[in-house]
Amino acid sequence: MQKGGLFRLLVCGSILSFAGCTGSVFTPSPILMPSHFIEVDEVSGIPCDETLPVVGDRFMPESMAGGCVLFDCDGDGDLDLYRLRFARGPNGVLECDAGANRLYRQDGPWEFTDITESSNLGDRGYAMGAASGDIDNDGDLDLYIGNLGADRLYLNYGNGHFTDITSEAGIDVEGWSSSVLFVDVDRDGYLDLYITRYLAFNDKISGQDAAGRPEYLPPSRFKGLDDRLLRNNGDGTFTDISAEAGISGHPGKGLGVVATDLDGDGDIDLYVANDGEPNHAWINDGAGHFVESALTMGLAVNLFGQSEAGMGIAVGDLDGDGFDEIVVTHLVHETDTIYRSTAAGHYSDVTTTFGLAPATIDFTGFGTALVDTDQDGDLDLITVHGRVLRKSIHPGAAGGKYWEPYAEENHLFLNDGTGKLHLEATGIGHPSGRVEVSRGLALGDLDGDGDPDLVIANADGTIRLVRNVGADGSWLWVLAFDPALNRCAIGSVVEVEAGGKTQRRRVGAGGSYLSCGDERVHFGLGSASKIEVIRVHWPDGTSEQFPVSQVNQVVVLKKGEGA
Repeated sequence: MQKGGLFRLLVCGSILSFAGCTGSVFTPSPILMPSHFIEVDEVSGIPCDETLPVVGDRFMPESMAGGCVLFDCDGDGDLDLYRLRFARGPNGVLECDAGANRLYRQDGPWEFTDITESSNLGDRGYAMGAASGDIDNDGDLDLYIGNLGADRLYLNYGNGHFTDITSEAGIDVEGWSSSVLFVDVDRDGYLDLYITRYLAFNDKISGQDAAGRPEYLPPSRFKGLDDRLLRNNGDGTFTDISAEAGISGHPGKGLGVVATDLDGDGDIDLYVANDGEPNHAWINDGAGHFVESALTMGLAVNLFGQSEAGMGIAVGDLDGDGFDEIVVTHLVHETDTIYRSTAAGHYSDVTTTFGLAPATIDFTGFGTALVDTDQDGDLDLITVHGRVLRKSIHPGAAGGKYWEPYAEENHLFLNDGTGKLHLEATGIGHPSGRVEVSRGLALGDLDGDGDPDLVIANADGTIRLVRNVGADGSWLWVLAFDPALNRCAIGSVVEVEAGGKTQRRRVGAGGSYLSCGDERVHFGLGSASKIEVIRVHWPDGTSEQFPVSQVNQVVVLKKGEGA
């Protein structure tokens, strides 16, 4: 297998002044070092450069779409790829052969087989976001697809064979769904569904740029939609509890969502990135009833009290203080934003002090992730970019005449160990510095070598598989597993002590943008040769310690088998 290319290194020779910060200037500090990622030149079984047709009238949803799912569809232990497709047919019909989603089974590192037909996952809806989760606790990962139109739920009958159970499950969600996630909000052991909803789109309204050319409409032209919360009844059906749970009545043009413990009380809350509206922080009372508290918690707007165009979300402990930071990607001229937990339930905007403002103000961010790319024991940041309005063509832009004016480079930021982020390099993976219109981002160990790899989904329908080649440290992947209920153990916190450092990762759901990645949690262990302690803090409040000492392995930690 050939391995292509190097990062194009960014040389920062200018000082950028961050708007609104009087008397302060900020200078990016790139770390010039060998590439961390290379694009895999030859991926067997996946037509990576296959594009989707565009009509040319700047149909707004085609500018926003581009998700993907990495999950083990057949239970063989490696990651398979579900590729979301989105295209209009003749006369504006949203269902067509060109837009059929595809499932690729991984048979070996970077070797895939298209099993769409045999799996029954060739859904032809106008796909936006999707997520995997075990809704019936049978050990197989099921799949929910959020569409522009009617959403779909597919049940995995084992070995990668799926059946559409949308109607039987009582799911009736239409309109514009975006990111979705499975999460047990009421602690009954069954995964519920949170569906982020974008806006009330009207395809009869058209937009133009300053030159009078057709252009994508801004979200401000449309009203936002209420998100939806569906309770898993434990019998294969779901009930819409949006109103009684407190979710209804708060439209917000949601695009990204993550499940995490925002207030430190042990139950799972929800954080939603809204496009041009204040973000939502849904605080759980422990029984699945929520109060929207973003403003009082410091999570609704940025440092200057401004709403931003929220797209993707990443959550993780950047500075190693035991509290998670939240990263939200935004539109050009807004910067991406880092919210730091200052105490349980209180956050502050630390974008500038953590070094993210100058390198992101000129880019439009979508998919994002906090992950230890170099396995040195701290979390780095990956963001993928793409404009929503035409500008001058970026050097190296790909996508032909239609998409070139929207293309931007993707970024990798390295953590210096204190939580501060430094732009390492741009143009993730491609030797020529090619830049595209990226949207979705999913992470997982695709080749079994222990470090996290990437899948990037682009607005033109192309997809990039990117291999991590820059991680030299020891590693550990952990699958927390409850053999009785909530088999995915979403909400659990895994804590590892190795090499004199304690790290914690939450078994999460959601994050990034329209995408879903590896359900296992990853730890970079640096030079550590053994693990001193590994604990799991389960969603029910109990904790267990497990006798794991060997590094460089994937471990399954079953509830009830620890001490």
